[in-house]
Amino acid sequence: MEMRLFWSTCPQCKKAFVVAWELRNAGVKLICPFCDHRYLPDESAAIDERH
Repeated sequence: MEMRLFWSTCPQCKKAFVVAWELRNAGVKLICPFCDHRYLPDESAAIDERH
């Protein structure tokens, strides 16, 4: 079974990282692994949902 992922770009440091698809609309904040900024997925500077 293939795990679905998306790329989120942190609105603070502008670095992109991979996130599990289940968190896309879960209403929980993501934590940037580069600068520890916490934000909702919809606040991402960019989102890439390609498979």
